[in-house]
Amino acid sequence: MDRRLKLSIVFVLAAGLLWATGANAQLKVLNANVPAGFGQLGYIQAATLAAPGDPNSGGTLTMNGIKMIVPNNSVVQFPANTLHWADLFDPAVYTPIYDTAGVPVQPNMTVPAGKTGLAIFDNPTRALGTSPFLPFNANVLGNIDLKNSLGFGAGAYIVGLILPIDQDLGNGGAGFITCIDYVHGRFEVGGTLSTNANGSCGATATGTIVEINDPTGRYGWAHSPDPRFSVDSDNPTVAAGNGFPMCLPRYTPPKIDPDCPLTNRPLNPALGAPGHDPFLPAGAPFQSFTMPASSGPGKTTPDPWKPAPLMVGDYLAYAGIMLRLKPFAGLSPTIPINQQMYVSANTVSPDKVQVITAPCPSGTTLCTGSAGPAYMQLARMVIGTGGSPEVVLPNAALGIVGGTIPLAEPRRNIVIDGFVTDSTALVDIFAVDIVNGQEQKRLLGTVLPEPGFPGGKGNKGRFRFEIGKGNFLPVTRVYMAETRHGTVQVPNQTQGTIHPPQGGLLSGQYHAPMFTYQFADPPPGFPITEQNFNTFPFLVNGEGGNPSAGPLVPLPPFCPSVAGIPTCQP
Repeated sequence: MDRRLKLSIVFVLAAGLLWATGANAQLKVLNANVPAGFGQLGYIQAATLAAPGDPNSGGTLTMNGIKMIVPNNSVVQFPANTLHWADLFDPAVYTPIYDTAGVPVQPNMTVPAGKTGLAIFDNPTRALGTSPFLPFNANVLGNIDLKNSLGFGAGAYIVGLILPIDQDLGNGGAGFITCIDYVHGRFEVGGTLSTNANGSCGATATGTIVEINDPTGRYGWAHSPDPRFSVDSDNPTVAAGNGFPMCLPRYTPPKIDPDCPLTNRPLNPALGAPGHDPFLPAGAPFQSFTMPASSGPGKTTPDPWKPAPLMVGDYLAYAGIMLRLKPFAGLSPTIPINQQMYVSANTVSPDKVQVITAPCPSGTTLCTGSAGPAYMQLARMVIGTGGSPEVVLPNAALGIVGGTIPLAEPRRNIVIDGFVTDSTALVDIFAVDIVNGQEQKRLLGTVLPEPGFPGGKGNKGRFRFEIGKGNFLPVTRVYMAETRHGTVQVPNQTQGTIHPPQGGLLSGQYHAPMFTYQFADPPPGFPITEQNFNTFPFLVNGEGGNPSAGPLVPLPPFCPSVAGIPTCQP
């Protein structure tokens, strides 16, 4: 056959195939009408509340140009706080708080009425003094309703989880405390080391200004420019590397803060003296030391019933939101930026500090009455959500034959890592279920903390519950670690006029919301499936009481179960 003829035939066949492909591309439905899971990560462009005045109301959240439906009863995670969706719009929740008995009121931005102060379109012209000054981000998971089964239109994005809302994925840093501003209840990181005998800051900032966002006064003076981005006052987010709670002294030394005593940070003795730490200069605060056994508050020095103070020279990490010291004035190009901005921190972690508490006597547990409290911290958490294959039924009108969408790797993994200050006691790991509005612990496993390096330093008290496949379902919102050393409530704060209303910390346990849910995915070549929020009891049945009063309405779409198998009808 002539070569040119061959080429002509190939060209015609190819053109026919392209024509056929083009005809088939005119789709009537997407993804065989199977609900599709989605994730959105980015700036909050707009946010609305469907029913102002209803504490359980949902609304809409727009990110990346996609308007998503936030169901009623939605709970929103902040870095160290948990709120209703409606709380984001409530002035009673976001109004600044200052204990004027100890610190002055800081000028703050205003939030437009009916807005969150977090969305770009809450302040589209970037007017001075109006929030937001910098954009806020969210991480959103949900399902796309491709069949319009919920009435919001085909292709509607229905939110399942929002975790967390933060500013530009979190402003954070690390460095040494170079001075403490006792007048404002702040400290500086990375500046010029204070030459004042008490370590106080000078009149002009030389480092990053960090202020703990603490509306109840758990870790120092109560002050918060926006309580939505506060610390966790029940589970310390201002803590040593092994979980011992820490604080910022309220008074300029040598005056002692009874709630944050300097005596809880012993100093390194002179060279050659017993107990001298070879890595520290004489007179520096110890980075690692052991608290004595204590049967009650105030009976020993140092005192394990009270937090340890942050001190000049501590190396720490911090995270929070960036704010302006003078929000109603423009930024000046002639003034150093660190003198115009500060970080309102929800987390402060001097993770090289290790405060060890006295263990239980050998062979015993629940010893807080004799040894004193032990403290905990959760550092990393991951939970797999399970998953199963899905059946897609035929639909001749759409040309869909159907079949089974396989799920090669259901997610049945778990990671719960943390620290405890008594490394000799077993640690129990729990899922915290909500039953009839009450918390109910479900034991997942038990681990023995690590003993650390010889001499007591190192990863002493670290525990790791990491399993690649197991039975840890159903998932829940909150997970918990508890030491068999025992739990006991330590004294509440007393200084100033604002104190945590719930009383002192409950030592010996640590609750934390789960931020990392791992959903199973079909392998390449098969339709994307929904994320299985319908197997999350706290979304389907509601959490009862605070912070949520009922199930998500609407629940993100899913394929109903037929004989135990998710089954979709295109």
